[in-house]
Amino acid sequence: MARIKAFQGVRYNPEKVDYSAVVTQPYDKISPELLDIYYKRSPYTTARLIRNKSENPYAAAAQELKNWLDEKVLAQDDQPAIYAYHQEYQTGGEKKIRKGFVALVGLEDFRKKIILPHEKTLAKPKVDRLNLLRATHAHFGQIFFLYSDPAKKIESLLEAATQAAPDETAVDHFGDTHTLWKIDDANIISAVSNFMANKQLLIADGHHRYETSCNFARENNVELGTESPYGYTMATLINMEDAGLTVLPTHRMLHGLPDFTEADFLKKCEQYFTVKPHHSLEHTLQAMQEQREQICFGFYSGQPLFYELTLKDQGIMAKLAADKSVAWQKLDVTVLHTLLLENILGITQEKQETQENINYIRTAHSAFEQVLNGQEQVVFFLNHTTVQQTYDTVLSGDIMPQKSTDFYPKLLSGLVIYKID
Repeated sequence: MARIKAFQGVRYNPEKVDYSAVVTQPYDKISPELLDIYYKRSPYTTARLIRNKSENPYAAAAQELKNWLDEKVLAQDDQPAIYAYHQEYQTGGEKKIRKGFVALVGLEDFRKKIILPHEKTLAKPKVDRLNLLRATHAHFGQIFFLYSDPAKKIESLLEAATQAAPDETAVDHFGDTHTLWKIDDANIISAVSNFMANKQLLIADGHHRYETSCNFARENNVELGTESPYGYTMATLINMEDAGLTVLPTHRMLHGLPDFTEADFLKKCEQYFTVKPHHSLEHTLQAMQEQREQICFGFYSGQPLFYELTLKDQGIMAKLAADKSVAWQKLDVTVLHTLLLENILGITQEKQETQENINYIRTAHSAFEQVLNGQEQVVFFLNHTTVQQTYDTVLSGDIMPQKSTDFYPKLLSGLVIYKID
């Protein structure tokens, strides 16, 4: 059963800070340029906790946390609570609101099928986050979980609370509005916990931090699935039927490819793909969207033309990945990693996981510019993976490649903090 608990969150004191000036994107979305912006914006930025610039960033983060608690810049809530969390944003000219709630989620071994991962993780981020957790004994951001609730029972349980004035409102640097309501009504908390008890939870975002939380629990001699402050992690839980869900693609940029030529690569592709040239990135992305029901990629290597690559026969994946489910074989991202990266370009799974030849990027135009400027050799543009595709793949027992989904907007770090002890 999924274990959902209220907790005494640590939050910024609104009398001392402006929430918009101190909360941040998750650690892995903070570029060096954005980190500088956060540092200049406020001396109490959450960036000093999750991406400290000091020579020993982990010890520095722990000291900042202690100082801010002593100075009452941060304060712990008096009563255990869950926190309704709404995100208002725009995408493609459409206004959306994504609704969820923040709570503690009990850590479970993946083999129990209570917590379901959907993509592989990378080694370096887990080492980094474990060092931070060791130093601070605190979670500053939330794991993003999806659960199924077609009747929207949770939303109805929390609706009355979200009609009141919010406890926190912050606008991030994208212009998205994040709103938080503290709910310490024991009856509501019990109803939410009881309703969620029979749910499976799919990790939408935060795989590295979830696995790190499990490793930290084990380090502290806590068995997963048992009751201990170390046996929980902080999370935002969102209904996968929520109308506010948006998934963006994550494009792949490659570098360090010896003897690579566009002509040779495209010739190899013709065995498996219909190759169609385009004169602009916009036309390429539009063509990919029109081929959404097919497996289709955009490709660019700094030469005058872009290329649309559409798989001729999906049966090739059954041969290359016979041990995988049909749901996994039909994913754009798995075809890219298996057929294009591994088989045609020779980038092994080990190299993919260590990012020896690959970087990931959300924005197609930024990827194009980096290849054009010679920072990267080539880029593959992808259509986004849908929530249903993700869920079907996980239920089939398979794991997707790393960075297969990009749920937007991200859950802000610093809105509420879970101090373990």
